[in-house]
Amino acid sequence: MPDAERTPRVTPERRRFLIAAATGLAVFALVAVLMRSGALDGVDERVVNLLAGRRRPPLIDGARTLDRLDTWWLLSILVAAVVGGLWWSGRMAQAVYTALTIGAALLLNPLLKLVFSREPPGSSDVTPAVYAFPSGHTTTTTAAVTALAVVAWRTRWRWPATAAAGVAALLMALSRVYLGVHWPSDVIAGLALGSAVAMAVRAVTPWPQPQEAAEEIEGRADDRGDRGIDVVFLDWGNTLMVDPGLREGPMKDWETVEAEAGAAEALARLAARYRLVVATNADDSPAPDVRLALARVGLDEHIEDVVSSADVGDRKPNYAFYRTALLREGSGGVPLDPRRAVMVGDGTSNDIGGAQRAGMRTIWYNPTKRAFPEGKRPPDAVIRRLKELPGAVDRLAGDKARLRRRGRRREEEAAAEAAAAAARDLRAAAAAEDSAASAAAAFPGGADEATAAVTVDRRPARPDQMRG
Repeated sequence: MPDAERTPRVTPERRRFLIAAATGLAVFALVAVLMRSGALDGVDERVVNLLAGRRRPPLIDGARTLDRLDTWWLLSILVAAVVGGLWWSGRMAQAVYTALTIGAALLLNPLLKLVFSREPPGSSDVTPAVYAFPSGHTTTTTAAVTALAVVAWRTRWRWPATAAAGVAALLMALSRVYLGVHWPSDVIAGLALGSAVAMAVRAVTPWPQPQEAAEEIEGRADDRGDRGIDVVFLDWGNTLMVDPGLREGPMKDWETVEAEAGAAEALARLAARYRLVVATNADDSPAPDVRLALARVGLDEHIEDVVSSADVGDRKPNYAFYRTALLREGSGGVPLDPRRAVMVGDGTSNDIGGAQRAGMRTIWYNPTKRAFPEGKRPPDAVIRRLKELPGAVDRLAGDKARLRRRGRRREEEAAAEAAAAAARDLRAAAAAEDSAASAAAAFPGGADEATAAVTVDRRPARPDQMRG
C-alpha cells in the first residue's frame, strides 16, 4: 500500500490509553446523568452534613492549604517547576505532555461548570466557586498527578509514583468535601474527568521514546532498508585516550599521552562506514585542543568533528549538550535523528544515561567489567575491548547493513594492511636517506665512500662476529 494510503498503526500501548480515557469519560458521564436526575442529592447532602459536624482545626488547616494550590501564581510556579524540570532533564516529550494535560484540565473544567451550573453546598469554610460540578481542584490535581505517574511509568519509580498520585488526588477530593465547597458527586466527577484527560492527551501526543521508536522501525521498513546509523559519538577520556584523572590542564600539554588499546584500529574501521564525532566534557579543552591531543597519538585523522563542553557551554549528561551535538551533525538547521546515532563511552551516567534520554542508542565501553547500576536502563551493547566496537556498531545498524558491508570490510582491511606496509617502506627509505646524509658528512672522501660505508654498516653480522 502506498504511504499516502497507509493507515497509521495504533500501538497496543496507545490503545490502552484510549481505553482508559474512555472508561474515565464513561464514569464522568454516569455521575453527571445521576446528578442531573437528582438521584445523588440525598447521598450528597448526608455526607456533607456528616462532615460538617466533624470539622477540627488541624484538619481544616490542612484542607485550606490544599485549597490555596488553586491560586493562580502558586499554580503557575508549580507547573513551571514540573514542566521545566522535565524539559531540563532532556525529557522534552514528557514535558510537553504534562503541560498539555494540565492546560486541557484547566480549560475544560470551567466550561463544564457552565454547562451543568450546579450550586455548591450552602455552608463552607472557604469561598466556593460559582458553580460546583465538577470540582476544579480535584480535576486539575488528578490530571497533573496522573500525568506524572504516566511519565514515571517506564522508570523504577512507577509504583511509588502511581501510589503517590492516587493519594494526592484522593486527599484533594476529600478536602473539598470536608471544607463544604463541593458535593461528593462533584469530586467523584473530578477524579474521573482528570484521569480521562491525562489518558486522552497521552493517547494523542507524539512521544518518541526509544522503545516506541524501536516498535515503529520493526513494524515497517525503513527508507534505507535497515535501522542504519549515520554518526558514532565517542567519549574522549578513558574511551579513546587514557585519562588517569591525576593531571591538570589541557591534555595536549601533558608530558605524555596514551591512546586506549585498540583505538586506532577501531577508528580506522569505523571511519570507512560512519561519521565519527568526539563528544566530551573537556571543560579546559575546546575542539582545537582536543584535536591536538588526538593528533599526538594518531587518532585525529579519523575524527570528523569534536563537540566539547568548553564550546557548548553545557555538559553531559544534560540534554542541552546532546541536543547541540545532534544539531551540529544534522543538516539545514534540522538536528540529526537520534535514532541514527550511537554514543560510545565508559560513563554510565554521562555517556549512557544522557544519550538515552536524548533518544540515542548506546554502547558501554567497560574494560574493567564493572556492574551496571541497578535500576538504570541498560545500554544497547557492552564491549570489553575497543576492537569489538566496529562489530557492535554494525549490529546496531542492522543485519542488512552488516551483510552488505562484510565484503567491503575485507577490502578495507586489505587496503589498511597495504597502506601500513607502504608507510613502513617510506619510513625505511627516509631512515636510509638520513643515514646516507650522516655518512657523507663523516667521510670527506665523497658520496661514493659514504654510501659504501652505509652499505657495509647495514649488512647483518655473521654468526662468528656476534657477541653474547
